[in-house]
Parts: sequence; C-alpha cells; structure tokens
Amino acid sequence: MSIRLSHRRFQAPRPRSGAAIAVVAATALVLTACSGGAASKAGAGKVGAELTFGSPLSPPSLNPAVGDPAYGSFYQWAYDSLVVMKGDGTFGPGLAVKWGYVGKGNRAYELTLRKDVKFSDGTVLDAQAVKTYLDYERAQKTGSVAGMLGNVESIEATGPLTVRLTLRASDPNLTFAFAQAFGAGNIVSPKAVGKPASLDNGTAGAGPYMLDATRTVASDHYTFVPNPNYWNKGRQHFKQVTIRVIPNSSSMIQAMRAGQVQAAMGDATTLQAASGAGLTVLAPPQAMTGLNLADRQGKVSKPLGDVRVRQALNYAVDRKAIAKALYGDEKLALSQYALPGQAGYEASLDATYPYDPARAKSLLAAAGYPDGFTLPVLDTTLVGLDKMTQAVSGQLSKVGVKLQITTKPSVGDYFVAMTSGKYPAPVIGYGLANMATLHVGFVNPKGPFNPFHVSDPHLDALYKQYFAADEKDSAALQKQINAYLTKQAWALPVVGSPLSYYLAKGLTGLDATTANAGVPTFADLRRES
Repeated sequence: MSIRLSHRRFQAPRPRSGAAIAVVAATALVLTACSGGAASKAGAGKVGAELTFGSPLSPPSLNPAVGDPAYGSFYQWAYDSLVVMKGDGTFGPGLAVKWGYVGKGNRAYELTLRKDVKFSDGTVLDAQAVKTYLDYERAQKTGSVAGMLGNVESIEATGPLTVRLTLRASDPNLTFAFAQAFGAGNIVSPKAVGKPASLDNGTAGAGPYMLDATRTVASDHYTFVPNPNYWNKGRQHFKQVTIRVIPNSSSMIQAMRAGQVQAAMGDATTLQAASGAGLTVLAPPQAMTGLNLADRQGKVSKPLGDVRVRQALNYAVDRKAIAKALYGDEKLALSQYALPGQAGYEASLDATYPYDPARAKSLLAAAGYPDGFTLPVLDTTLVGLDKMTQAVSGQLSKVGVKLQITTKPSVGDYFVAMTSGKYPAPVIGYGLANMATLHVGFVNPKGPFNPFHVSDPHLDALYKQYFAADEKDSAALQKQINAYLTKQAWALPVVGSPLSYYLAKGLTGLDATTANAGVPTFADLRRES
C-alpha cells in the first residue's frame, strides 16, 4: 500500500495562520505508508556528475509564493533563502548577510542583502526586488507561505541593499520563516513576479540551479541545470539535478538500490530497508504525533474539559512501546511539545507522564469517570496516522476509555472535519521547531489545530512575554510554555516522528537535525572528496 498526498491538501481553504498548515505539510513526508520489504546492499546508488533526487510527491506549481514547505526539495535548487538555519539551530547568511530586529519591542525587522547577486534571468537582486517579492508573497490567498508574514504591516526598501519590515505585533518566528524550512525567504525575480503564471512551470531564483523546462515532465520528473548567474560557483556541485517523483515508498528503495536515484526523501516505514540497502539514513525526529485533546472546554466531550482526564490519558499510554512497534526506536517516545536540540526542550519533562495505568484510572475516578468513557476521535490514513490511532486506542481501552473512530482517507476531508469543531480529539502530526511555530496553528485560538478556539490567560501572558523578549531571554520563556502545555495536557503526544532522507554511498552534505526542523539545504548535497 502507498499513499500519495493529494495536491488539494495544499490548496485547501485555510485561515491566515497558514504556517500551521505548513508545519504539518512538512510532516506529510514523514510516514508515507508501507513496508519497503527486504533489501540487499547490491547496487545502492552510484554517484556521478549528475544527481537524481527522489520525492514522494510533486508540487501543483513551482511558484514558492503559492506553495508549501513540503515541496522544499523542489524549490531549494533554484531559490536561495534569505537566511540558512544550520544544524545546531542557529542562523547563517543566505541572500541576506545581516538580519534581525532593531529598536525596542521587536516591531521593526531589517535585512541587509548580499552584494553582487543576480537572479537566473539576469535581474539584479536588490532591496527593491526583495520588497517586490515579499509584498507579492504576503498577498497570496493560496498556499501556506503568506500566513508566515501575517504580522507584517509594511515593507520598505531603505537603501540599495537594505529592507525594513514594520510589524503589527512582534513575531519571534520571522527569521525562521525566512530560512529554508518554511521558505518565505525564497526570493523570486521581480520580472517573474510581474508574470506569475511563468512560475508555475518555471523558475526565476537566485539559487544555484534553474529549471530546464524542455527536459521536465510535471508530476514525473524535473530537470535543473546550473544557473550561469549564481554568485557562489563553488556550490554548484552537479552539472544536472533531476527530481524524480516516486510515490510508492518501496519503489523508492528499489530505485536507489538500482542506482537510478542517489538521494531521496525517506519515510519511517522503510528506514530499516534503506539501511539494509547500504544507504546512509538521516532521520531526525521532527513532528509531534498523537492525539490532539482539542476540546479542552468539554463542549463536545465533557470529560476532556477536566485537566485530570487529559492527564489520565497521558498516563495510560506506553509511548516507548508504541515508538518501538511503529518506528523500531523507543527513543522517539515523546511526552512534551519540543524535541531535544530545540530551545523549548526540557529533559525533565520526559518524566511527567510515565506509563502508569493505575494512576490513569485513579485520575479518571477522581474526575467522575471510574468506568471510563467513550471519546470520539477523528482519524486519517494520511502519512500512517491511522496506525498511531489504533495503537493508542488499544492502550486507552485498558483504562476504560473507548475511542469512537471516524476515519477520513482524503487529506482534504480530514482537514475540513478537523477544523469543524465536531471532533474533540483529532489525530495530529505537527512539526515542532519552536514555541512560535507551535503557537501559529496549535495554541492560537484562530489556528486550524485549535478547532474549539480555546485560550488560556496564563498561556497568553507567557506568549506575550516570549514574543517581545530578547533572544537571550527567549529560551527560558519557551521552556515555561512547554512545561505549562505539558502540565495542562493540551494533547496526548506519543512519538516525535522522524523526517527522513536516504543517501547513496559517496554523497554527503545534508545537515538535517531536530534543531533545524529536520530540513537541510538540499543544494549542499555533494560527492565526498
């Protein structure tokens, strides 16, 4: 069995807080379903002057302004980002050499651009070009990128290579949005912005490569050749890069074994097969996967309105057993809202909810549910989330909580149902990076993953401090937010699902870690020296 993600997933109507959709879109690459079967080490991906990269899905448009971070492996060859998020979670220069807030209150954000950069169409990249693109990007009604700039009030070119963004409200997520994981900083030539239809099947970036439309067949393969105007020739490691679309995960492994593909997006179900095939496997944990206990006011499911019940559900699940059974690694068990290496992570929180069915039953009894209760749950076959639901269901039944599961196979139907407010506990796969990205869609009362529009005054106060904080104070506040969410049991996290990549022997350069949201800079792929 394999699941191919519908393009409608990324074009569906959404709130302006579209970055949350983006977070889960990235997760869509994590679990694309089914077993890869046995594999041998013979013929595992030879590396030459040309590179073929495998992707399980293809973008409905190559225009990064109307797309989604799930398609980053397509965009990044042709578009450098304004900043680069490195493997240790810090930011380095991209098209910008200086960036960040100026003045007090984090309401003015300035960028200083790299000198002597041109787009692939020959246009100079300057402050006016960046302003033109960012204004175009934030005006889009489809895709998920515009929502990342929702706090931007105005953009001004203050000099030939300097840009100032004025914000309605402080936003600690802005630099992250401009890095490669979300891609709001994938700047497009102003000539192409004037003819946006040209971007559906073409590229006009300042990245190391550009699309060769004559050797491209949409939804099948995409061929990129070196950008003759690229500012850093040493980063053009191949004379040609081809992205092949291979939806079936086991077929991806077979293509790599045969040497037809040298690097690829992986998935959790074929990690062992990829390793057995002699491939280098990178699989940093990236997404909080489990149940979203969304009805925290008990509107549809009265029991969920009691924090003791939500805590009981957390005690009732053996996370390590599920992580081992589904992913082969109990270290992926997760009981908080940040991952190791991220600013908000607090190791002590991992011990908050040890597997303790007796304590779960005691809390349920204290809340008035000694015999348990029935909990309606929304499920989907999207990226294997149904397997997670079934595993959780079996364990919760042991403390008397029966899951009444409704499954929506289609991505679009799942998101419509999830945001309807009819299901108190939807299954969730939410990419984790920092507390700002968590706020966008999960904590924000207007976020799609807060379908009951729950707010919490204490949490709001913490976020207000965090959004206005200097970087040195940010980490402590993120830890406080994480601890509060964990104590209040806003969700039932089970595992930190990995975002995985496979490389043939002889390839290196992908710096994918939990600290950079599992998203490397793909154009750094190169042959080992």
